[in-house]
Amino acid sequence: MISLNKFSILSFSALLLWNCESKTPPLEYMPDMADSVAREAQEAEPFFANNSAVRLPPKGAVPVDYYPYEYRGLDISVIPNKGLANPFKADFANLKRGEDKYQTYCSPCHGVRGAGNGFVVGPAPKLNAGQSDGSPMAALISASAKAYSDGQIYHAMTEGKGRMNSYASQIAPEDRWKIVLYIRKLQDHDNKTNKETAKK
Repeated sequence: MISLNKFSILSFSALLLWNCESKTPPLEYMPDMADSVAREAQEAEPFFANNSAVRLPPKGAVPVDYYPYEYRGLDISVIPNKGLANPFKADFANLKRGEDKYQTYCSPCHGVRGAGNGFVVGPAPKLNAGQSDGSPMAALISASAKAYSDGQIYHAMTEGKGRMNSYASQIAPEDRWKIVLYIRKLQDHDNKTNKETAKK
């Protein structure tokens, strides 16, 4: 009995060693989807009537990062004052996030404090008044900018306004709203500064 056990162990060990040195691929007895049935791009697929593996998404499907926006393509003047409200509160975290994004995307043109004097304006004489043709950069602390609703400022970032292109692909929707909060903070600071100056 002992010799039979020894023989079995030796035989099994030899079998293992023989398999390790084999040049042929191992036998797959349970591949568990190791070989995918997914088709490559532009590959034919006889299962479908048009013989194409390329499929259209089902009706109603949207991209994972899709954000519905009912005012897409409209002018800022038609954005309702109450129809597009800021869903975020002006707490410390939201204002900090808004400031970070503002300094990254907005301050180059609108200035660090929203006065329309960003470094894109530059020190060159032709650009001192604003853009290269002499038209000023938008000052976000101006009376006209203060008159905009939160939704209109959000819309300007989403769709673009004047020479400013849309920032929808660069700034996430929630960050655009937080930038609006920070712009309101800049405007409030400007209002307080103006009142203090008027008192003097």
